[in-house]
Amino acid sequence: MQSSWCVCSIAAAAVFAGGTAFAAAPGAFHGEARLASAASTPRSETIEGVQWSCDGDACTGVAAHKANLDGPVRECRKVAAVLGAVSAYRSGPRELTAGQIRACNAGAAEVRTAAR
Repeated sequence: MQSSWCVCSIAAAAVFAGGTAFAAAPGAFHGEARLASAASTPRSETIEGVQWSCDGDACTGVAAHKANLDGPVRECRKVAAVLGAVSAYRSGPRELTAGQIRACNAGAAEVRTAAR
């Protein structure tokens, strides 16, 4: 009986701790993109509530809160639609693979077309 109480206590603590971490997750946003072609002058754009600043081929995006529930490939598509094709993209701790980068750049054209 004592061991089942202990197991239940540990499970409850794990659920509570996981719930607390999940509640804190939608906080600040930080992203990084590497442009396929470097910009000739520094550039800043606001994309979906995120302030993106680029210098050369390196871009950084920051926001106090993540404004949407988009996954990293969809985020990348929106960024590439405004800033140009990317060769790398990171959203928080998630970095896109080569295949995801291809999908991002291909999808950016669709985002540009839909925005018109």
